[in-house]
Amino acid sequence: MFGGASADNDENVPPGLTALLGTPNKGRNAQVVPVQAKVKAVANPPLDARPVLQDKKQSTTGEAGNASPSPAAVAAVQAMLARQRQQVAAQVWTHHFPCHREMSLYASLATDKHIDSFLTKTPTLWDQESGCWAGFEKTTRLKDGVDLTDMVFKIIGAVIKEWGLSNRDGASRRVRKAADTKLYHEDQRRGLMSNDYSSPSLIIEAQGPSFGLPPKRTGLAATSEPEFEIGFATITTCITVRMLAHRLTPEETSQLQAVYARQIFIQQPNRRFVRTLSVTEHTVRFFHFDRSGFHDEVFIDWEDTNPYDFIRLILGLTSLDEEVLGFDTSLQWSVDFMGRKVSGTLTTTDDESNITKTYDLVSLQPIFQPYFIFGRGTVCWDVRDPETGEELLVKDCWREESCKPEYENLKAAKNLSGVVQMIGYEDDRAQTKDFGVSRYLPPGKRAGTDVNGVMPQNLIQSRIVMERYGRRVGQFMSEKDTLCALRDAIGGHMQLYLVGEILHCDFASLNVVLGKPGAEVGNRGILIDLDLARPICDISEENIVGHALNFSHSLLANGTSYKTRCRVLPHDYLDDLESSFYTTTKIMCEDEGPKKRSNPRPTPGWVWEWYRSAVGGYESNLEFKQTKFILSKPAMDPTEYIAPYWSKASRHLLKRFYMFTRKVAREKEKIRWCEDGEKAGKKRRKLLSRARQHYSHVLYLFDEAIRELDASNSGTKRRAEEEPVEELGKEPQASRRTRLRRA
Repeated sequence: MFGGASADNDENVPPGLTALLGTPNKGRNAQVVPVQAKVKAVANPPLDARPVLQDKKQSTTGEAGNASPSPAAVAAVQAMLARQRQQVAAQVWTHHFPCHREMSLYASLATDKHIDSFLTKTPTLWDQESGCWAGFEKTTRLKDGVDLTDMVFKIIGAVIKEWGLSNRDGASRRVRKAADTKLYHEDQRRGLMSNDYSSPSLIIEAQGPSFGLPPKRTGLAATSEPEFEIGFATITTCITVRMLAHRLTPEETSQLQAVYARQIFIQQPNRRFVRTLSVTEHTVRFFHFDRSGFHDEVFIDWEDTNPYDFIRLILGLTSLDEEVLGFDTSLQWSVDFMGRKVSGTLTTTDDESNITKTYDLVSLQPIFQPYFIFGRGTVCWDVRDPETGEELLVKDCWREESCKPEYENLKAAKNLSGVVQMIGYEDDRAQTKDFGVSRYLPPGKRAGTDVNGVMPQNLIQSRIVMERYGRRVGQFMSEKDTLCALRDAIGGHMQLYLVGEILHCDFASLNVVLGKPGAEVGNRGILIDLDLARPICDISEENIVGHALNFSHSLLANGTSYKTRCRVLPHDYLDDLESSFYTTTKIMCEDEGPKKRSNPRPTPGWVWEWYRSAVGGYESNLEFKQTKFILSKPAMDPTEYIAPYWSKASRHLLKRFYMFTRKVAREKEKIRWCEDGEKAGKKRRKLLSRARQHYSHVLYLFDEAIRELDASNSGTKRRAEEEPVEELGKEPQASRRTRLRRA
């Protein structure tokens, strides 16, 4: 349980959806101003100069006087809720684990003696004579006329008051009924609030160094409604209260709790875990979400006359200690008079030098963050060294305990051109096994046991400080920017493979950034994200990682080998070179020009089919690339589907790159289906022995395209023959393949 000496469902869809659409706002929003709590934060305005818990207007689920929602409004809300659940359904299904029954959360937050004293002082909440909460009969049946939401609201409010959580050292907690309040969602464009919202029964409003008012509305949610002054950025948790007569299924309840947790993770990016509650007249169901999965358990039964667990649970969810709430307190913010974040800091201790340093946040929000609950949970921060003024990038990421940390790969990449450079690192910042909700077995003891369905993998969080480069390659300023960046990122991949003996395994547009302003050849594009990279000696036949859109034909064939019974070929550098071809193609199909995506230009049907096949699984992905792309018969023309922006030089490059990739893929397929295993091994070793030649050929294709582009832009047109190079690694003589002429 939750410690001590002795020892479901969501308001988002109330009956008829009245609370969501037709109920006037019965209360005002409390403005909450983040200030100092446990860890010292950036200086904030003094309390007497700020409107602490001052009531503010808040967007509500209905307008006064509109007591009955229209059928269209009801349908719109139902569609919204279904869409929200669908966003999390797949992950909830695959990342669900039971809580460890012997866990002891929040045991130190209150003594039995203090709780007994509190219960004695609050006879309207706890019936000493019957030994149960005042809203219940001895049989645990809710008394007639008792509102369950109101009862839970009063208990939480009394606990907050008794333990001095309403205002201590500038930090505050307050319970609020929110069934008629819109907590807006944030979509995948950083800081832009969508029209989707949630309205849980109860929320705990908060102020402290990790809390700040939601971003001002722009775009979709910029309506005539009042500027919202409360949201997922200002709360510690969500609590849903629902009578069993109106209950949802357990699966739907879990999905809606995951919707809340997802938004808290997004709008509170320094969260390590999120905890929520679902209350019925019989039980209190506890939910814990972290990057390893979600755990749930019925820990409180109203029939149990022990009130200690419930009170300690409330104290845990309203704690003034932000680490107890699940925050990474190395990130802290300062707020303005109205409670919006205006500055922040990030503190880290380098593992090798043991020097602790505090950086200023250049952006108050991360420049990259996940929009999924589970997984690596990568969050990147743009920071500035206050001593040198240099901008750096800080990456926080989770990995499975058995996986090699990214900083080891970055050590091997030191001083290699075209590859991100590390300044320092901090390993083992947190482990999910220490959050106290699940059992744990070390990786060596998991083998041979049936624990995967009941015990998540332990994840370890690390932090890396790196040099700061430019935008992602898709946000280029010119055509030449793109070609140079891709060329040097491929060169960086070559350096990493041939010198560092590391295979990147995840070449994609998200993992290529433009170099620093004025970067020399070799650093005009930088390969980043080495968390999936592996030493060449550690690559296994089962190593299928990366972005599905960029999976090579060979890796996809590996993924379906259980059906075809074909030979499995381990991931190698040629798979990554094929991924670099797909990356190049994707950029040319999507981007109309500098910082312009292909909208409103209709995306060609072939491109959509490529995208759909990638999310459909190995089989659909393989079928598309085999029949309509890299191994199609006859060979297709990839330039047919790219945006008009791209010049003849880029089109010529893409054709030649396609033919190179196609020829390699065909050669690997011959090896895969070779009946003589020994002969197949010799052929593969011979193919891979030409690594330097293969890399040089691809770099040559980019160099030729860049020269052709330069010549065209300077008034000289370079005419290159259209036939692709058929012999791998053999660069043609310039005199035979090109001829210069004046425009």
